[in-house]
Amino acid sequence: MEPKKIGKGKADATHHNANNIVEVMKPFVGFGIKAIAVLGSALVHIVKNIPKPADEKQPVKSNRVIKI
Repeated sequence: MEPKKIGKGKADATHHNANNIVEVMKPFVGFGIKAIAVLGSALVHIVKNIPKPADEKQPVKSNRVIKI
């Protein structure tokens, strides 16, 4: 890497290629996917554990007549 000189144009400081960007971003993408999976599984468990109105048993009414 050559030092940049004033008034001599642009110096090539770094070479950006697609492989370098992929290697740098790979851990962040993996972490993001795992975090979304954890949040999604937590949401699924919460929704499954919410009681449904049809699951509640209604009290049975007695049709017996009590005579005194």
